[in-house]
Amino acid sequence: MLTAIRIVAHAVATWWREVIVLTLFNIAWLALQVPIVTGPAATAAMYLIARKVIDGEYLELRDGPQALRAMLIPAWKWGAINLLVIMLVVGNFWLYQDFVGVPWIILRVIWGTIGLGWLAISLFYWPFWLAQADRSMRATVRNVVLFLAKRPGFGLSLVVVSAIITAASVLITIPLSTSLMVWLALIGTLAVDDEIARIKAIE
Repeated sequence: MLTAIRIVAHAVATWWREVIVLTLFNIAWLALQVPIVTGPAATAAMYLIARKVIDGEYLELRDGPQALRAMLIPAWKWGAINLLVIMLVVGNFWLYQDFVGVPWIILRVIWGTIGLGWLAISLFYWPFWLAQADRSMRATVRNVVLFLAKRPGFGLSLVVVSAIITAASVLITIPLSTSLMVWLALIGTLAVDDEIARIKAIE
C-alpha cells in the first residue's frame, strides 16, 4: 500500500511539473472521445506522452499529434478487444438485471470480478506495451497478468485508487476534462517502471 501511495504521489508531482501542456493534452484527449473512433488512439497516445514526461523529455504541443499517429493502429486493435469485453460484461448485467436468486448473485460477482480484472489490465497494458521488445497483444496481456499475480496488493491498490479518481472526476467534471487521463497514464507507467526496476534488482 505504501508503494502505491508513493507511485500516486510521484504521478501528481510529475503532472505538476508539466501541468499546462498536460492539461491541454488531456482536454484534447477528452474531445477525441466524442467521435469514438479516435478514442482508443487518444488514450494510447496519453501513455506515450506520460512516458516522455517521466523520462524528462521536453514536451511540445506537436508531440500530441505525433503520438496519436504512432499509436493509431495498435490502439484500434486493443480498442476492439476492450469493446468486446465491455459489451459482454455490461450486457450480462443489463440483460439479466431482473433475475434474482443466489446463482444470479454469484454470476454478478463473477462478471464484476471480470470487469475489475479487465480494468486492471487496461491500466497497465500500454506501459508494458511501450516497455517491451515484443509488442504483441498476447505478450503484453501476459506480462500484465504476471505482474498482477506477483504483486496483487500493489496492482489492485492502484486500480482502486484509479477507479476512485475516475468516479470523482465524472462527478466533479473538472478533473475529467483537465487531468484524469494524464493521472491514469502516469500512475500506470510509474507502476510498471517500479516493477521493471524491481526485476532488474533481483537479476
